[in-house]
Amino acid sequence: MVLNEVSGGNITHIGVCLLWGFAVALAIVSAGRLAESHFNPAVTIALIIAGKFSAKRSIEHIGAQIIGALLASIFLYLIFPKNATLGSTLPTVSPLMAALIEIVISFVLMASVALTEVMNIKSRILAAMTIGSAVFILAYLAGPLTGASMNPARSIGPAIVSGHLEDLLLYLIAPILGMILATPLYKLQRLRSN
Repeated sequence: MVLNEVSGGNITHIGVCLLWGFAVALAIVSAGRLAESHFNPAVTIALIIAGKFSAKRSIEHIGAQIIGALLASIFLYLIFPKNATLGSTLPTVSPLMAALIEIVISFVLMASVALTEVMNIKSRILAAMTIGSAVFILAYLAGPLTGASMNPARSIGPAIVSGHLEDLLLYLIAPILGMILATPLYKLQRLRSN
């Protein structure tokens, strides 16, 4: 987002979305085993509620996710100190509409995560492509309206470093709520095994 902004839009909206989807897919393939394939506090919380992840280990995971986002934002600030937002998620629609959109897109993203497990997709590459494609499509559709956060850490980093805290609460609550709403999909796994 920052590169697109400072280049006068040369990367384009679709380019930003493709890069987001590719970055998520690459992270899942390359560091997924180490991070247990979740790089998003909302996913971690949803997995705890679904009974797929230990609550005891969540603090270290969520802490690492937020620290990573803060370090990335500091890095962006050092490279582009005059950029006002550093890629902050700032809605162009009303806060209520932004919250509803973030809940829906977060639900769909968590559904893609859950369905890779429910469908018993063993290939990390195929799972990464599925989830990365979901990020691409959701960012393409919702990006101009909400910034398509779907990830509290992704919103925390640039908000704190740039000082744009005005909508941060929306981007903390809505993605978590949307992903929690998708957790019943894990029950399909039990139905398939019966």
